[in-house]
Amino acid sequence: MRKTLRRAANLLIPLGACLLAGALLILATGENPFTTYANLFDSGFSCRAGAGRCAFLTTLQFATPLIFSGLSAAVALRAGFFSIGQAGQMLVGAAGACWIGSRFNLPALVHPAAALAAAAFFGALWGLLPALLREFTGANEIIVTLLLNPIAGVLAGFFPLDRILDSAKLMPLVVSTKLTAGFILALLFALLVYLLLWKSGWGLAVRSAAQAPRFAKYAGINTHKTVITAMLLSGALAGLAGAVEVLGVHYHYVSTFSAVNDFDGLIVAFAGGLHPFGVILLSILLGGLRSGALVGLQIRSGIPRELGGALIALLLIFTAMHKFYRVNGNSEKKV
Repeated sequence: MRKTLRRAANLLIPLGACLLAGALLILATGENPFTTYANLFDSGFSCRAGAGRCAFLTTLQFATPLIFSGLSAAVALRAGFFSIGQAGQMLVGAAGACWIGSRFNLPALVHPAAALAAAAFFGALWGLLPALLREFTGANEIIVTLLLNPIAGVLAGFFPLDRILDSAKLMPLVVSTKLTAGFILALLFALLVYLLLWKSGWGLAVRSAAQAPRFAKYAGINTHKTVITAMLLSGALAGLAGAVEVLGVHYHYVSTFSAVNDFDGLIVAFAGGLHPFGVILLSILLGGLRSGALVGLQIRSGIPRELGGALIALLLIFTAMHKFYRVNGNSEKKV
């Protein structure tokens, strides 16, 4: 119980600080923070009668690729690999899904499954490359993953990418929305990542290699192998993030995603405490802020929707600060 309360505080304290700082920004525009926040959250999280008026369904649609991207970043970080390559892995995953979805005529249930598998495969390959470079050449993973992102966009152009066939589309869970089975798949993968990281020997090896490399070495853990396998999983998850956008939202290849920016995976992973269930909660929150920013801020409150991006940035900053003070506090107690 105490552990659960502590985790809740780790999320609520930075969120409260973020909203307070955001209120100061709203006051600077001459608007009422309470009215503005009411409009923002109503536009992102309300659900009135009829699917067409349920903003929360749009939020869940936006949250779907964020969950995959956040899980991707969390797995890499848990392995001690600071990857910022989720954007590139999403691009190759989206290209792979679009290639299978547009070039092959397969049965209705098989076709989206094949497209998703292709996205995971290409994403995994793109995640493997920086892992090999770091583990066997000593290359800095931050620089490598950052530089691989634009290269992924160039390589995706070599795929013959047309509009996907109807048989490859992810059907919506609710009529007249684009909330698809991809959301259910994202939740299942979050559960899978939790089981792998905390309930399996592989997860113990991954976390040990990152947190206690000397212990891992003397315990006979092959740290190279754990990092490489973790990055294969991380890349596959990011590839699936791109696939659900292509197969369930756009129905063709896109180089920019409406629901995910380049570093959203890291934001969700860090703010979610590098835990799959925290990733789900933060993805829904971030999806709601993003989907509600246009209507709730710009249209209804007359405030630039960029404030939504500012709130997201503040949330990450206060999350990092909270963890910093918590670590310092623990160190002082030990001394």
